[in-house]
Amino acid sequence: MQLFDYNEDECPWYYFDSSYKTLLGACLIIFGVFGVLLNAWLYVTFIHSHLVVFKSHVLVLNLCSASLGRNLLGFPFAGSSALAKRWLFGPSCCQLFAFLNQFFGVFQMIALFAMVLERYLLAKYYKRERTVYFRYYWTLIGVCWTVAVVFATPPLFGYGMYSCDATGTVCTFMWPSLTSGAKGLGFTVPYVIVCGVMPIVGIFFFMGKAIRLETIYYRNEQQREEKRLTKCIHAVCVTTLALWIPAAVLAGWQWFPLLLYGYRPHVPKVLALFAPIAAEAATSVPVLCYLSSDERIRAALLGRMRNHYALLPPERARLYKRSHYQN
Repeated sequence: MQLFDYNEDECPWYYFDSSYKTLLGACLIIFGVFGVLLNAWLYVTFIHSHLVVFKSHVLVLNLCSASLGRNLLGFPFAGSSALAKRWLFGPSCCQLFAFLNQFFGVFQMIALFAMVLERYLLAKYYKRERTVYFRYYWTLIGVCWTVAVVFATPPLFGYGMYSCDATGTVCTFMWPSLTSGAKGLGFTVPYVIVCGVMPIVGIFFFMGKAIRLETIYYRNEQQREEKRLTKCIHAVCVTTLALWIPAAVLAGWQWFPLLLYGYRPHVPKVLALFAPIAAEAATSVPVLCYLSSDERIRAALLGRMRNHYALLPPERARLYKRSHYQN
């Protein structure tokens, strides 16, 4: 088995040939541009549309912000470097890029958890005839920002390391760094637990609780809309997590042999290429799910673009169109 032996402070050519890196760059640019267009469309719609009125939509916009930030960061730098077969922007930009990439990655995970938790709290408070106030939403958003900053900053100060990934073209968090020692391990373990294990367990736990409460208590038209939004958010979470699986497998592939046997093996080329491409594609998932599953957001998106709601069922279209002219 080949060993991973290069200076982690630099971005090497590594053992991938040019065709793999060209494919990686092209895919990152395609999915990045597509993600920017979709998330920008959703962002502008949320700012201007009169149909996006639920408090829950604040958390949808929060996730959209994280996805858009990752798109704008990812494909111009990562895609162009992959096409050039090396990191183009120097060591300082490597650190900044990796920090922001880590920040938006953690942000996305916590934002998904916040959306699922809010769906459960809304159903629970509805059962008790109480209201979820806006301060809860701003608290959840604040938690997303805080956790992302807390777990993106330590590698800049030696707790872990930001360096090139397996392809030698993109800067990212090392799993784990050979040079950071116990400090890196002391950061990596809490990072995996707080930003990986706990949110994923919480997402599926509160999914089940929310579905059960909504099935029992949601009856009127507005609550049925809330129920549709819940199903849409759950679909966003499951699909996004599925697209993040290759990145998790890639991290484990590098991490466990180093911890158990003292060396870092080369990763399969397909896995090294598919992991960043799938992560970039995941940023488009929320908008596609909203378009396919949530009538209100779909009406808002299509209404802003075409000023009519012809793709909705007729009775729903009349409702939204009447609301449009009243406003």
